[in-house]
Amino acid sequence: MQELRIPAEEFKERIDKVKIYLDKEGLNALLLLGDEHNYANVRYFSDYRPMLEYAMVIIPLKGEPILLAGPECADYAYMVSKIERINICSDLAIPGEEYPHTKMISLQEIIKELDSKRKLNKIGIANLNFQPAFLVDTIKKTLTGREIIDASQFMNELRAIKSENEIAIMEKTYEITNIGLKKGLETLTIGKKETEVAAEMAYPMWKEGPEQMSHCFIIASGKRSAPALNFPTDKKKINNGDLVILDIGVVYEGYFSDAAITTIVGEKRKEIVHILNIAKEAQNAAIDKMKPGVRGWEVDKAARDIIERAGFGKNCIYGVGHGVGLQHCEYPLIGPKSEVILQEGMVFSIDIGLFNFPFGGVRVEDGVLVTKEGVEILTKVE
Repeated sequence: MQELRIPAEEFKERIDKVKIYLDKEGLNALLLLGDEHNYANVRYFSDYRPMLEYAMVIIPLKGEPILLAGPECADYAYMVSKIERINICSDLAIPGEEYPHTKMISLQEIIKELDSKRKLNKIGIANLNFQPAFLVDTIKKTLTGREIIDASQFMNELRAIKSENEIAIMEKTYEITNIGLKKGLETLTIGKKETEVAAEMAYPMWKEGPEQMSHCFIIASGKRSAPALNFPTDKKKINNGDLVILDIGVVYEGYFSDAAITTIVGEKRKEIVHILNIAKEAQNAAIDKMKPGVRGWEVDKAARDIIERAGFGKNCIYGVGHGVGLQHCEYPLIGPKSEVILQEGMVFSIDIGLFNFPFGGVRVEDGVLVTKEGVEILTKVE
């Protein structure tokens, strides 16, 4: 049986791909950043994710990669990192916190050391705009006089195609999510609080071994399902005839799942059933359109045409798909103007939302893996 984790060799292969990119683009190094919410690029190369603090991975064209961690996460970094060299960096600590017994090194000292081996004149950085101002300022001051290249798209494209190991892990994340969704359908009864439904869904999922839930569950019933995003509350009980959105996911070995179903509890009004059926028909059309070589806008159009013909165009407020992987929502995005070309190994959430009706809204969302022939649907809940 295949072990559900990314093997050490695959982390090394990823670093080798970066070095090929650096050489081709004339770059001396790639600098990647992360925090506890946006750690995908750091984890992709190190298997390390920070908590509270920040993290960096520096991959030089020549020499070994370096993981920079904060002082509170140091022991954890040493425990899990696939990058052998780890430095505790003062610039990545929680601002204002003191660590009197921890020996730390600054980013400036790290760059100075790398400079002594090979001058870092041209450096690629991905997703610098996602970082807090104090860290951006530190990086820019440290790299003054050097050419900085935005490597965000390179990282997006590198992570978009999943390996066999990544796909196996993601199939597991969706297996766990399927368990939660099935439990949610079983537990939905008139008079139950939204938070009670969330709790009953989460328990069997945690028993399957994920490291966390992927995002705050959306358990929204009745008029509370009208916004595209909402949180469960103990102030709302499920009523007869309510639309209920169950939107959940987990993280397993770093990889996310994201899926949602909408159902009607009790009395089923024709108007509401019709809207829910349109959402499902649109999702089926989008999935049927998916295969390698198809552009994102073509997938969106297949779904959106059905929605607009039904008169619900204004209720479909976002593109019909997004990538899933080391983030809950990542590149590529599928929308009306998306020129992304679907490729084998991409994993998407095909997410049809119709919102802002007087009685609520609907969301149907499934994980979809692009295969050589077409797609494999990862969410399997009837």
